[in-house]
Amino acid sequence: MGIRIMKTSSYLPGRIVDNFYFESILDTSDEWISSRTGIKKRHFVENEEIIDLVKESVVKLNLSQEELRNVKTIVVATCTSSHAIPNLASQVQEHFDFGEDIYSLDINMGCTGFVAGLRLIEGMIQEGEYALLIGAEIFSKILDFTDRSTVVLFGDGAGAVLLEYCDKDNFFNFGTRGNTEALNYGKDSDNLSMKGREVYKFAVSTVGGSISEFLKENNMQKDDIDYFISHQANIRMLESMAKNLGVNMDKFPSNIDRVGNTSCASIPILLDDMSKEGKLKPGNRLIIFGFGAGFTWALAYMEW
Repeated sequence: MGIRIMKTSSYLPGRIVDNFYFESILDTSDEWISSRTGIKKRHFVENEEIIDLVKESVVKLNLSQEELRNVKTIVVATCTSSHAIPNLASQVQEHFDFGEDIYSLDINMGCTGFVAGLRLIEGMIQEGEYALLIGAEIFSKILDFTDRSTVVLFGDGAGAVLLEYCDKDNFFNFGTRGNTEALNYGKDSDNLSMKGREVYKFAVSTVGGSISEFLKENNMQKDDIDYFISHQANIRMLESMAKNLGVNMDKFPSNIDRVGNTSCASIPILLDDMSKEGKLKPGNRLIIFGFGAGFTWALAYMEW
């Protein structure tokens, strides 16, 4: 037994910041940024807090009264919440007047958070129940705008999915390799700090290799999969993973050129883009995977 995605939504702040903005404040260029990352622009908040992005993503799901009544779990994945207490999930419950018989929690696994949320929810909801899984980030408030190696990578945004219990199995794989230095905010640094080469190597070797093992463990071939839905960190990472796996980039969809790295929000934003564009069809077989600070990683197999 498992879960399936019923609805998708996304929300991006109104301020669009293209690469030429960074040309005016740093020793960099649009060509340098886009050739190394695939990013052309991203969205930054102006007068919004993270709870505002979360709420907008839920509004855009257009939940029916039945769906509102039967939501029994709310999970918010983020690593940039503006406060620790109360959690964002409980604020969603209050704002939208969901019932009180709801399990609500926030999780922080870096950019892995959304896929980790799928695993949690798969073990929590029962027949006839729904769950909300929301990924939301505001990175613009924690970036060092003098560090050209990191500030150009990240964007703000939120995405959400409505999940329901179903009779089709999901498969998961996950892991942790503790590393407190490669990605850090708040522990040793007041701004986000990242060792880019170390993160890149981890993603391509560990996560990329895990996909092949994941397919083998679950008796699947790469040709069985319609799309590999990845956390949107860097287009060069995705190209390396696709090449190592031996699949065409058509199976590795990306929107990083338009939104940058939105961490926990990147996968639901991408799913919403693909859904709106009609690229996702009933029965499509997906491997969804995230990787990030910690280091952590998680993979999920789902059918659309």
